[in-house]
Amino acid sequence: MVFKQVDLNKEILRKNEYHLEQSVDDLYGVAEWDPILEELKEMGFCDKEMNKKLLKKNSGSIKRIVMDLIAGEQ
Repeated sequence: MVFKQVDLNKEILRKNEYHLEQSVDDLYGVAEWDPILEELKEMGFCDKEMNKKLLKKNSGSIKRIVMDLIAGEQ
């Protein structure tokens, strides 16, 4: 469950300016991205926490995530 991932929780809270309800909605959205995380892993991008952060940043767009990963964005 995504609520046990402290760094991800902090990142989403900051992004939502500490609006708890919006952050919870976003965290539930992250849980739906497991197939994309698996695909990123198969591509060789194995840092799951970074991938989750970029999933949130890029609203689930695998193309933009891969571009960020290649560019070394954090």
